[in-house]
Amino acid sequence: MLNSYSKAKNELNGIIGDLVNIAISERSKEMIQLIGGKLEANIFSLVVVGQFKRGKTTFINALLGQDLLPTSIVPLTSIITVLKYGEKLKAVAIMNDGSQKEIPIEDIRLYVTEKHNPKNEKGVDRVEITFPSAYLKSGVQIIDTPGVASVHGHNTKTTYEYLPQADAAIFLVSVDPPLTQAELVFLQDLKKTVSKIFFIQNKIDVVSAADREESLVFTKKVIEEQAGFKDVKIYPLSAVTKSRLAEFEQELERFLLNEKGNVLLQSTAEKSRGVISEELLLAELEDKSLRTPLHELEKKLADFRAFLEEINQECLDSGRLLTEEVKALQADVLQEDLEKLKEEKTEWFTKGMDEFAVAHKKESNTKFIESINEFLASQIKEIFSAWRQEEEKALKQQLEKTLSRFVNRMNAIFEKIFASSSELFGITQRAVRIQETLPAEIEFRWQTEDEADMLSMTLDFAKKIMPKGIAHRIIWKEARERAEMLVDRHCGKLRYDFSQRMDKLVRDYKVLFNSSVEAMQKDVLRALETGLTAQQKTEAETTKEEYDLHSRIAKLIELQKSVQNLL
Repeated sequence: MLNSYSKAKNELNGIIGDLVNIAISERSKEMIQLIGGKLEANIFSLVVVGQFKRGKTTFINALLGQDLLPTSIVPLTSIITVLKYGEKLKAVAIMNDGSQKEIPIEDIRLYVTEKHNPKNEKGVDRVEITFPSAYLKSGVQIIDTPGVASVHGHNTKTTYEYLPQADAAIFLVSVDPPLTQAELVFLQDLKKTVSKIFFIQNKIDVVSAADREESLVFTKKVIEEQAGFKDVKIYPLSAVTKSRLAEFEQELERFLLNEKGNVLLQSTAEKSRGVISEELLLAELEDKSLRTPLHELEKKLADFRAFLEEINQECLDSGRLLTEEVKALQADVLQEDLEKLKEEKTEWFTKGMDEFAVAHKKESNTKFIESINEFLASQIKEIFSAWRQEEEKALKQQLEKTLSRFVNRMNAIFEKIFASSSELFGITQRAVRIQETLPAEIEFRWQTEDEADMLSMTLDFAKKIMPKGIAHRIIWKEARERAEMLVDRHCGKLRYDFSQRMDKLVRDYKVLFNSSVEAMQKDVLRALETGLTAQQKTEAETTKEEYDLHSRIAKLIELQKSVQNLL
């Protein structure tokens, strides 16, 4: 990176300005305009990320010295929240339609939380908060993101969609549990888009010093060996008590003062290089199309369209295969495990009812049925909460393998599209942006609470006036039947919840990859058909078009070299 920040920034601004003018792909234009706008405004996005319930929002509040953002014991944040410098504290909700409205600080939770804005039913794009903090000066923005891997899958999607806009990240883990496989996958994805990452081990106050050190060593080892980082420094702290927060604050201040500008330049240059690479491939395809004789071009296009038909069929086949594999997973693993659970726990539950009746035989009829209802609720919670965690872990492992195979198949399809078009015209294939990856986590919905009338047994007048011995026997018999029904009902509920989440994930993946393939095909076909459209133009128009194209290729190569010199 050049020593002079101003010189490097001006040069990169010039590269971006040229690239905006010559880019053909709409995807390229959108990306370069976004990153160019950030550089021009000297905006540095410091995004706070991690798995849900790692204390990201609490950490931001501690860093800024004021409880600006709402926190909760349950996964809360669902909308991107941007904090930037301002002389006065102010919050503005920016909606998906572009409209804006100032909101009271105390009403932020009504817009950014899952509880008050479920599935973003209010159509909020983001909430921006201005605050007079030293961290937010010189164009720094701190971004609070929804936690990945919460029960709300759209929150993970929101965080992933924001990552390309980030220049640096603060990645939070906690001491208990330490770094999980899901967090490792997310970190690997984060590394692809963010050039500077700070690591924080939060919640050090909840474990002993020995356990804290063991967790720290384990997390550092995993990050270095499996995520490919070198000499990782992890800052242990407690955002709640602000214990050891000062050490990280000093490092952050040093970075923002001395390194922020270079990281912003490098981040912008890396993103620009990716756009240039794809634009250069498309331009070279256009050039080959113009140079190819009409009859030969028509044959090559026919061959490529036939190839695309095969590709589209391959996409369909991959989607069907994914669906079949997930259905098999539901039948072979989930259904079998649920049947085993139902058999084991129904017997265990009814035996517990017998022991419970003996232990509470001296209670009044009213008290006995109250105790029975409490017992039913607590045992259902104990059975399914413990089992769900183990089953969810097993299903995730299987589902991750299934989705990994699908991702690999689809990424291979992306490569085939560019490889085929390049080979068709003898072009050296260039690396292009393929960003579709596995999600950070596969999470299932589940709640042990249920309808009150389903869990609770009632005491009618007849049972109330019956002798205790007779009433207890009747209530006990009904409770045994209710126990069997509850186990069966919750097994069915688990099967439905798990299956619905897996099915939705499959649908989302198909849409994501199919839309990406469609966009790539459109860009490549447009480039290849340049020679055909040239037939309808005059010789002078064609000559000018060739001249402009060659100038664009030369300019792209020049920009590519210039960006490389900045990296």
